[in-house]
Amino acid sequence: MTTPPPPVTASADADDPLFVASLEKGMRVLDAFRDASDSLGLTDIATITGLGKSATQRFIHTWERLGYLVKDAASRRYRLGPRVVELSYFFLRSDRLVSMAAPHLVALRDRCGLAVHMSVLAGADMIYLLRLPSRQMTLAEMLPGRRMPAWCNSGGRMLLTAQDDGAIREALRRAPPRAFTPRTVVDPEALLALVRQAREDGYALTEDQVLQNQVGAAVLLRDARDAPLASISVRASRHDYPIDRLLSDIVPQLFRTAQAIQQA
Repeated sequence: MTTPPPPVTASADADDPLFVASLEKGMRVLDAFRDASDSLGLTDIATITGLGKSATQRFIHTWERLGYLVKDAASRRYRLGPRVVELSYFFLRSDRLVSMAAPHLVALRDRCGLAVHMSVLAGADMIYLLRLPSRQMTLAEMLPGRRMPAWCNSGGRMLLTAQDDGAIREALRRAPPRAFTPRTVVDPEALLALVRQAREDGYALTEDQVLQNQVGAAVLLRDARDAPLASISVRASRHDYPIDRLLSDIVPQLFRTAQAIQQA
């Protein structure tokens, strides 16, 4: 489970005359639902955001009036409203990288029959922009927009290769890795070594890092100036794709797909 980004500090506010602190507080209310499996009550939201109940209530009411929150009349609890999804649609519809990559990623998924993803870096985390599922995936694994620590999977590790070692080490110090499975690599120096290896190889491979019996492979998408834009990755069952088969069968397809997208 990913921890929501910390709120901007008061000192940062003071250094930025254009920063609207009240808007940031209002956004904290929506961010409170990041890890919520169901609805949240007023007290829950106030606790998660660190805001007073009175301020929390005003923000909740405003978001409800605008359609970004929906209130259950019986329980008096809140959940995210459809307008949140609408904003995501506006972004995905207008993002040039998504529109260029989507047909090629669909073709890759159809060729290999595996789940295909495209991700971008957000601080020390990664966010899925596109997730094309295999038949075995759950609903949660199909939905774009999920935020994950970048160190824990192949796509995120490829995104980290664009950063220098000092920045990666500092990010791991600020948010110490936690294990998802018994085989998750959490030692900062071991993770740094894996990112270095991915930087040298041009691809990243993972095994049993987030889910048991799951492997992943990823490469970078780059722009015309060779700057990294996103990572594309494939996820498979370890029983079907042991690491040697993943490397021989899937990694070359990822490179070809990346090249096709970059030339689109």
